[in-house]
Amino acid sequence: MRPSITAVSIPSDVYVDVTRGYGAYPLSSVWKLDRIDKRRGVIFTETLEEAIGIPVRFFVEPSKQIGASETLRNHIGNALSFSSFLRTLVDKKRTNIHPWLFMKISRAFQSMNPTEISFFDLKNQAVFIDGTLADGTSVKKIDTGKLALLFGTLAEDAQIRKENLRIAVYNTTRTPGLAQKVSRVIESSGFHVSSIDNDETVKTSQCILRGKREVLQTVTVKTLVWLYGCFIQEEMTDSRSDVTLLIGTDFEKRYVSY
Repeated sequence: MRPSITAVSIPSDVYVDVTRGYGAYPLSSVWKLDRIDKRRGVIFTETLEEAIGIPVRFFVEPSKQIGASETLRNHIGNALSFSSFLRTLVDKKRTNIHPWLFMKISRAFQSMNPTEISFFDLKNQAVFIDGTLADGTSVKKIDTGKLALLFGTLAEDAQIRKENLRIAVYNTTRTPGLAQKVSRVIESSGFHVSSIDNDETVKTSQCILRGKREVLQTVTVKTLVWLYGCFIQEEMTDSRSDVTLLIGTDFEKRYVSY
């Protein structure tokens, strides 16, 4: 199966809740905040992931703003061009993608035909709601439910969906709602979340993945390890789920001020 790319364009004036306690800002300001506070893309990727409900781990800073007459495909092509790659080697703050992976993505994009690239321009979609800031300012925000319906199975991984392992997600921290936040994001990628709950008996900073030996070798588990930096514990007894994901305080830091 040949790879495909889906590009999503989000209006820059849409307000999002910035992680690490920054509050609500227009999307156009999130990257600036990240650069000013020298967060190396952490604030930007976390905030975008929270806003759209899809895992975001990489970023590339474009060399210029998109022009009124420039197509989204051309803009992405410029961001992934060889000249852009050379600029990232000089200024490593422009991306967190390893050079060999950057070139692999670039070559894949350049070799794709138009039918393998699809585009979503959210400014033309009914996925926004009106909100009000603390000072009374009216703003536009993303309706996460409507956006999830629009995306559908767009971000699903075929192998993860095929494995269809039952995942129980537990929040071990004092911050409520973290299991729901993780579940929303991983379900969009094809993971099968069978239950969510709290577990106050476990105290951990790093997230933990539990499962039987054969399960721990699956793409499902390996992807969760990559997404959340979990360490693995082998289970010897049966449980109602195939995989247990325990969320620790490292993830909780997203929702606590620096």
